[in-house]
Amino acid sequence: MRKRTTERIFGARMIGLLAAALLALAAAVPLSAADAAPGPKRAAKASAEPPPFNGTARPFVFMKKPRAVQFGPFADAEGRPVTMERYRGKVLLVNFWATWCAPCIHEMPTLDRLQAALGGAGFAVLTVSLDRKGMAAVGPFWEEQGYRHLPILLDSRWKTARRLGVSGLPATFLLDRKHRIVGYLLGPAAWDSPQAKAFLRFYIARPGS
Repeated sequence: MRKRTTERIFGARMIGLLAAALLALAAAVPLSAADAAPGPKRAAKASAEPPPFNGTARPFVFMKKPRAVQFGPFADAEGRPVTMERYRGKVLLVNFWATWCAPCIHEMPTLDRLQAALGGAGFAVLTVSLDRKGMAAVGPFWEEQGYRHLPILLDSRWKTARRLGVSGLPATFLLDRKHRIVGYLLGPAAWDSPQAKAFLRFYIARPGS
């Protein structure tokens, strides 16, 4: 229990530091009002609009235009580097989480079911842990929960999280086939819901998206 409390305190401090850093990095990261516009109006000029994606505590935020930001390299369960080249040509849903984050743990099964339903040649869910202890924390948790379809990816030093200006968990980014940020959601979602699947299928079906 003490270890869990320590993780939560440390996580809260890190989130506070990242929130402060976000102000300084606003010109370089996607999570800024200048680059993002919430709601479906962003897609009004497109040839087709994505289906609505509602029912979340916070709205999904669309970028005004797809934004190129480096994701990774991450580490896999064996400590080997994983770059986005492994997922070339795929639409990606990249979820940042941690074992000390209760909302993250609650939504993780929905991500596992989403990957089982839609994962394949054109789409993948990437779950990236921000636990400072890496596999020492994630390994036992993963084994206990029995997730079968999601990859273990680690960003233990928060390198990509800082680059993106992540200010809370879970944080989930939708990337197009060129791995540019289409939009993001701060907070949990039922990613295996019919509405979420329809929303994601819209982007999976877009040629060259």
